[in-house]
Amino acid sequence: MLCFFHAFIQKIFMDFPLDSSSDSCYDDIRTQIRRNMTKERIMNGQTRTPEQLRKHRKRRQWIKALTNPHLLISVAAAWFLTNGWAYCAFGLGWLLHMPVLRNIGAVYLGLLWMPGTPEKLFTFGIAMVMLRVLFPKDTRTLAMIRRKRRLVWYVTKRQFANLRRKLSDKKRAE
Repeated sequence: MLCFFHAFIQKIFMDFPLDSSSDSCYDDIRTQIRRNMTKERIMNGQTRTPEQLRKHRKRRQWIKALTNPHLLISVAAAWFLTNGWAYCAFGLGWLLHMPVLRNIGAVYLGLLWMPGTPEKLFTFGIAMVMLRVLFPKDTRTLAMIRRKRRLVWYVTKRQFANLRRKLSDKKRAE
């Protein structure tokens, strides 16, 4: 904690270096701060490294795409189709003293809360279909989802190929 406090102070007051310490964490933090936060960068208003800027842009892309009103409407409707009706059935069954309705909702909710239930996959699959049907002119979100899906498919395919190669290498070694 003390190490973090010293690094924070050093980050704020770059002109006043900390006294030398035998602790290696101080040296690591000092070099990171000097590498990332040079005086020229601070004077120009650039307080982030290029890698941090890249991550920030990527994060903003995801947030912007996921908070798109069309996508939020589609996800909400899909969630109600897959999960929300069970919560409503359970609540209404409880309020109206209808044990059949309450039990149906409780059983489905019990299935939803079991480990390994693929309901999220179904929910987002239905949401993507609803997005295409309800908002066909929202090409930006659809294109982003298509790009991300291709990227995930490519990465998964590559990881599977690497795993298969490792297993075959291990089999040959035996």
